[in-house]
Amino acid sequence: MDPDPLGTREAWPRAVVFDHDGVLVDSIRPDFQACLRVFAEHGVELPAERWGREVCGNTGGYTALFQLLTDPADCTGDARVSDAGALVPSREGVSRPTVEELRARLEAYWDELLVPANVPLMPGVRELLTRLTARGVRLAVASSADRRWVTRMLAHHGLAGFFETVVGGDDVARAKPAPDVYREALSRLGVAPEHALAVEDSLTGVSAARAAGLRVVAVPTPYTRSLDYGAAHARITGLPLLTDDLLNRLLEEDEHVPYVR
Repeated sequence: MDPDPLGTREAWPRAVVFDHDGVLVDSIRPDFQACLRVFAEHGVELPAERWGREVCGNTGGYTALFQLLTDPADCTGDARVSDAGALVPSREGVSRPTVEELRARLEAYWDELLVPANVPLMPGVRELLTRLTARGVRLAVASSADRRWVTRMLAHHGLAGFFETVVGGDDVARAKPAPDVYREALSRLGVAPEHALAVEDSLTGVSAARAAGLRVVAVPTPYTRSLDYGAAHARITGLPLLTDDLLNRLLEEDEHVPYVR
């Protein structure tokens, strides 16, 4: 189907490629809750902003985050991580966990919290996918997460039929911010990057999509809204704001759309 059968728009995406976690489903909230529990076991309060900056869209982010508890340059025990990012100690002499131990605890909490029933759709997802499909726009997912996780969530929410292909981090050699997942998705679709749009919630995802040559709409989560998304071609506060008019404007040459609230 022609995405613009009446020829009413000068520019229109032939494909839209979505990130998964934080864009299609709200797996970000239970992920943060799992990290909160790990840090609480060691008497440390973890601010949402610091967690979002380290972890969201960054496959190595958990290791960096855990260094706040394992780095001997810091103190652990009853403490909090300041919004500026420094560990503020209030008690010394507590033995430090290893990264492996922390990762094991995190994965145990993931098993409890990151289940389909606890991972709802982001607002407006189904309506947007339905509208794009009706316009003849081809859809794909490009995620740093394992493809099995992504397809499980899509199937649970009845979204699998919207997407022609799903590319996971285990399908490519390099994770975001490398462009591999987006290049692979477009290769499978047979669509050139200049005719495609990416929808991302993380800075690493924006970088990956830009490196692959796509136009990018950023939809930050509550944990990442304070970050600089200036590299995106547009920033919106929710998927319902990804209107037909915005889609058209984004594919126009040199068009950079202001923040849409």
